[in-house]
Amino acid sequence: MKIDLRLTPETAIIIAATIEAVYNTKAFTRRNKSTLSIALDVAAKLDGKAVLIKGKSNQFDAKKKIKVSLKFHEADMLELLLIQQVKDVQEPYIRLQIQKTIDDLNQKLA
Repeated sequence: MKIDLRLTPETAIIIAATIEAVYNTKAFTRRNKSTLSIALDVAAKLDGKAVLIKGKSNQFDAKKKIKVSLKFHEADMLELLLIQQVKDVQEPYIRLQIQKTIDDLNQKLA
């Protein structure tokens, strides 16, 4: 099953930056390694979108939403990562954008 997220370029960059902490994570058990593998795939996919956005951004594309296609387990992992990271965000606007994405994912995964 595929889950399609529609994000503004700004939100995609915020989400990619938020889950960047996963690159510094170490896994020791088999279960943790499996989970980390999925998390790294999701982070790489979103980083790729963020780089694309930064590379060709202009004022005409600023409002145009981009589509991020995730497999079900990747979308679930993204939701878990965002829930974990939103607790540490102090900036209200960034927190709101992350929470909107969490809510959107939750609705699509249900």
